[in-house]
Amino acid sequence: MLDLWHLLDVGASAISNYLSLHVIACLVPAFFLAGAIASLFSKESVMRYLGAGAPRRLSYSVAAVSGCVLSVCSCTVLPIVGGIMRRGAGIGPASTFLFSAPAINILAVLYTAQNLGLELGAARAVAAVSLSV
Repeated sequence: MLDLWHLLDVGASAISNYLSLHVIACLVPAFFLAGAIASLFSKESVMRYLGAGAPRRLSYSVAAVSGCVLSVCSCTVLPIVGGIMRRGAGIGPASTFLFSAPAINILAVLYTAQNLGLELGAARAVAAVSLSV
């Protein structure tokens, strides 16, 4: 029975360490990036490309491919989406960014291509953009 408690304690410690590292390494920078978007980008610049008045093809295209420069996962993209929505992005382009950014980030695409082949890496990038729209 003592071994079971030790295993549970070690497991809880590992989870705690992982979550602490994840929050520090991923979520905190994402919140800073969301704050930077909300404070540094003017509402007009966001509205020009992602707002309700922007042409749909332009707004959805920008939203679908703009995640390629960010290295975000599905949980760290949420504060960023909140930041662009606070600046006036429409729900459609914001949702497109929400779905495409984690799948099309350059690290994920390169990692997929390196480990699973160039064809699957390219397919991932194309599918991420296509399916997010």
